[in-house]
Amino acid sequence: DGLKTELDASHAKSIDLESSLVAEREASAAKYSELEAEKTSFEAELQDRIESHNAEVESMRENLTNIETKLADAESQSVALKAEMERHIDGLKTELDASHAKSIDLE
Repeated sequence: DGLKTELDASHAKSIDLESSLVAEREASAAKYSELEAEKTSFEAELQDRIESHNAEVESMRENLTNIETKLADAESQSVALKAEMERHIDGLKTELDASHAKSIDLE
């Protein structure tokens, strides 16, 4: 009788341990699923941020290229304007010299 009671108690304890292990396994699986969902969400958010950052960088590169193009155009126009001004000044000097020579001839 004592052995049977001890065996029954041991069997009950074994069933309790098994139930406890099953509950822990289920809790662990639920926690794993939760962590996997968080990881997936984090990865998606990170990917969105990377894509947004890359788009912003590309936009900045395009803006820089546009500014560089405008600067090159402005420099080219400046060189052309300077050459035109120098030709005009040379023309005025020639006219002034001719006018001065005419004035001397008239004297």
